Amino acid sequence: MTLWRYKAVTAGGLSRKGELTADTAVSARASLRRIGLTVLDVRPVASERVRVPASLSSSLHGVLRGRRRDAKAEVLDALATLLASGVPLAEGLGTLAGSRSKRSGMRRMLLQVEDAVRSGTPLADAFESQPGWFDPAEVAVVRAGQARGELAHALRSLADRHTRTGELVGKLASALAYPAIVAVAGIAVVVFLSLGPLPRLVGILEQAGVEPPALTAAVIGLGELISRWWAIGLAMIGSVVILGAWAVRAISTSERGWPEELRRLVPQAVRGMALARLAGELQSMTRLGVPLTEALRAAARTFHGPVALSLRTNLERVARRVEAGERLSQALDDPHWFADDMRRLIEAGETAGELPDLLERLADRLERRATRLTDRLAGLIEPAAIIMLAAMIGVVVLSAVLPLLKLREVL
Repeated sequence: MTLWRYKAVTAGGLSRKGELTADTAVSARASLRRIGLTVLDVRPVASERVRVPASLSSSLHGVLRGRRRDAKAEVLDALATLLASGVPLAEGLGTLAGSRSKRSGMRRMLLQVEDAVRSGTPLADAFESQPGWFDPAEVAVVRAGQARGELAHALRSLADRHTRTGELVGKLASALAYPAIVAVAGIAVVVFLSLGPLPRLVGILEQAGVEPPALTAAVIGLGELISRWWAIGLAMIGSVVILGAWAVRAISTSERGWPEELRRLVPQAVRGMALARLAGELQSMTRLGVPLTEALRAAARTFHGPVALSLRTNLERVARRVEAGERLSQALDDPHWFADDMRRLIEAGETAGELPDLLERLADRLERRATRLTDRLAGLIEPAAIIMLAAMIGVVVLSAVLPLLKLREVL
């Protein structure tokens, strides 16, 4: 598919500019004519010339969707409100696109979706052509909502889910960012002192024939090492991270899965967030009539990253077993991801024929639990970071005070 920028004139003589996706210029012109436009010019903007591996492309799209979660939730909620008020879908998309900055990616996406809808493409298919914005589970929810005439409700449920997920992710990111900021600040102080004040103090002591303190010499050496080899250090850290991610991915996608020793290293808050998101997605899809096996496969394709890949592999296996005739509660047999109480609740929902309602209650419960675990993790990390910063500051201050004491003795 190629992105095309066009200039056209409406039946009333009004000029119109925009962008749309199509395979060729001919198909782009045909799409514009179908919505009543007289085409003046069509030019390619971008095309899929670079072929990347499917797994890498899927991961990149997952990262983009994660970064756009909050903005997407706002747009989906606004579109649901417009539809509930009686505004036509294409007009609602155009209204939302017009309220965005001309250079924003959100505006471009909305214009492309609007053009597709005006040319007769269902909204779910238009969303599916934007993998950097919408995942397979969202597409399935929208498609089911359109089929049942509940599109506004489907869009609002997606917006609510993204809002709740964004709050959990934001809390976890804030908790993890705090020690990183403290470490960077401490390293910056060490480098500054080791390249400026401390060498001058050591020089004065050496001129007086006094050996500098070992701690001061160690801090100076560490600062010089960081300032001289920081690029190589970052490259080594990046290589270790890449190799680690590759190894985790290989383990997660293997038949044997993660060893029990590695599974214990995954924080419960991270697992809880993933399970809460899974329950919410399954609830949204099954409530709108999406078959369970299709819902499981769509939800599986939304999980990326070293930890979530293990859950994705599990869900794909669960979908195959459910398709073969097993009940969902029986297929969820991995104790690392699916605890006994969770399976028991799902079994009760299946028996009573109220699986969507049960999944909704389960999602709320898992979200509350993930929130508590995240708050607890933040409560542990913040004091640890403060202690680490205090220790670093103490070492740096001591390395500066010791030469001053020796200098005082000399004078």
